[in-house]
Amino acid sequence: MDTKSLSFFAVFFILFLVIFAEVPEIEAQLCVREYVGEIPLSNCSVLEIQLCHTKCRENNGAKAGICYVAGEGEDEQRTESFKCLCNFCSEYFCQI
Repeated sequence: MDTKSLSFFAVFFILFLVIFAEVPEIEAQLCVREYVGEIPLSNCSVLEIQLCHTKCRENNGAKAGICYVAGEGEDEQRTESFKCLCNFCSEYFCQI
């Protein structure tokens, strides 16, 4: 009889904790963000990829950086812009 009441109390207590315990929210942080700063990117050459990587690590505290080509438009009217993206989660950056 005592074990039943103890078990009931334990289950009730755990249920109370699960329902009423306040769980802190963890805000998700994006791993990849665009570099904020001046990097004159005219194309994504090897030198500019290294510059992007170095600037992300030194100035933004990121683990890696990569040059990204963003294109807009169709065929003859296509324009390309080059962006530096910083990775805050991993040192390894797959080619985008």
